[in-house]
Amino acid sequence: MRAFWHDTWGAGRGPAVRLSPATRLLAGILLFAACMLAPTARWPGAALAAAIALAWLASCRPPWRFVRAVLLLGLVVLLPYFLLIALLADGTSPTMSHATLTAAASLLLRGMSGLLVSAATLTTLRISELDEALAALPVPRAVSGILVQIVHQTALLAYETRHVAAGMAVRGASSGRLTAWRLLASLPRVWLPRVVQRADRVAAAMELRGFCGPTDHQRPRACRAWQDVLALALAATVLAATLAVRFGRLA
Repeated sequence: MRAFWHDTWGAGRGPAVRLSPATRLLAGILLFAACMLAPTARWPGAALAAAIALAWLASCRPPWRFVRAVLLLGLVVLLPYFLLIALLADGTSPTMSHATLTAAASLLLRGMSGLLVSAATLTTLRISELDEALAALPVPRAVSGILVQIVHQTALLAYETRHVAAGMAVRGASSGRLTAWRLLASLPRVWLPRVVQRADRVAAAMELRGFCGPTDHQRPRACRAWQDVLALALAATVLAATLAVRFGRLA
């Protein structure tokens, strides 16, 4: 789990990797917003959302095994919404059934496109570059520090969770509703102190090594070359086109 999580960051091999970290992150945010705003219930919006996701995947070129895992996750999370069609369309008119099916398909396409854009953006940034990208953007330093720590600690906490679950299963404490509720109630008391303790240890180690973080006048530039300006202009254009489609000007 830890190896897969850390190896995924910066695993992309597409032309987007040559952009500055802040440009990659900001372009990914703009394209994600375009996918979320696309009116996927109509064919122009659906085609635009699919084109955005495919184009950004081609630009980032993440590993196929990671894309396959993301697709599987999206299908597991979003496909159950189609099971509601039979319940919602029971005894209703064919028009209502068609509207329900269209809404479920729109949700699936919007969710999958947004998930693919987010995952592709993740593979273009190494964890060290994520901190640099957040420092170049107008994000409060405390917020960016918390986000970076969450990324760093996610894999380790998941790894420890698997060990705790395995220990409970060996001791026969993994069955029964009462045990599940007790485990769910104890998670905040178990994991929050662990996260705070790890954050304190990281802060102490950074202070010992003389790292104070970049100040406001030391913040890296968001754009480094004309490629960054062009990439951001294209992402903004895509977002504007999505808004035009959403409000019916291109529909």
